[in-house]
Amino acid sequence: MNEEMYIGFESYLANEMPADEKTRFEEKLQNDAQFGEQFRLYQETTQFLSHKFASETSDFKKNLAAISDDYFDETAEKETKVINLRPWYYAVAASMLLVFGTLLFTMNNPQYGDYNQHETAQFTERGDEDVNLKKAQDFFNDHQYQKAVLAFEKANNLNTPELQYFYAIALIETNRYAKAELALNNLKNGTSVYKDKATWYLALSSLKQNKLENCKALLQQIPADAEDYDKAQKLLNDLD
Repeated sequence: MNEEMYIGFESYLANEMPADEKTRFEEKLQNDAQFGEQFRLYQETTQFLSHKFASETSDFKKNLAAISDDYFDETAEKETKVINLRPWYYAVAASMLLVFGTLLFTMNNPQYGDYNQHETAQFTERGDEDVNLKKAQDFFNDHQYQKAVLAFEKANNLNTPELQYFYAIALIETNRYAKAELALNNLKNGTSVYKDKATWYLALSSLKQNKLENCKALLQQIPADAEDYDKAQKLLNDLD
């Protein structure tokens, strides 16, 4: 991850990004899965450290500020050169936080990638007239989730619980959480065989976003006779 990307992430999270640049940034988050995953990791890391190591983070910032004060002795020089220092400041701070935070997550918290082993999609049959559904199925099974989402959205009908379920998983994989959770909540509140599966994936969506308390609350709603109950209990234990 380069310095420019760090600065962009920091600018977006601090709500300092110009409107037109913010629009392009959010479009890239939606359409570039790798970029979205890098942003998610950066956001999770900074959020984790801000909650778990607030005092250490504060001391770190103070130390960086002290270093910059020592380096620039005169006020005039400081005002002139701080603009050049700021990208370096963010890049160094972000890189240290990211490396440290990644290690902490690996050691202490379960990851979405530990639990996203999805079942095979088999919702089309030979002779099915909806070509886009066949493409969505094939892309999903090939782990090409961005392409799967696009194919789902071109399909003629996504009203069945099965299609909503697989569509929601593809949305989670591409970091489109709000849309995924809307579909999953509809399934969770319904009576189809995907009711409990939807709760499991709502929990995984929260896990991926580092919303750990919400994830726990959802896991506790999965009944003992559900297919994903054992995985839910394991994840609950890993989160404690």
